[in-house]
Amino acid sequence: MKKNAECQSGYIFWLLIGVLASSSCINGQNSDRFKEYKQLTKRVYHFTKVEFITEEGEFNEAICTLNIPDLKEDSPPYIAIYYKRENSEWFTESLYRKRVRFSFQDGIVKLDRTNFWDWFELNEIKVVIIY
Repeated sequence: MKKNAECQSGYIFWLLIGVLASSSCINGQNSDRFKEYKQLTKRVYHFTKVEFITEEGEFNEAICTLNIPDLKEDSPPYIAIYYKRENSEWFTESLYRKRVRFSFQDGIVKLDRTNFWDWFELNEIKVVIIY
């Protein structure tokens, strides 16, 4: 019986050591890996076929340049583009590609023209920018 009690106390000892070691690892995680932004701004740009197709029937490159004066250089924006065809639901670029291509500097966001590769089949485009 004494041997059984010694095994149980040894088991409890190692269990306690394991719990303490894992809790110190959790508490020791580096919280500097992220920065929390409490005040984000969301802008939604909505373009219809009249706006993204020129009178000549070409793609209107002007919708690729968006002026956002309060966009900070040290805080990259999140950008999503939503498309809508005739008689369809809204869908995102993630159905066809892994990322939206863009650059930003000095309050100007420039969307890459390749984000609108099937513009001639679209009826509406929404560009959502969170910064």
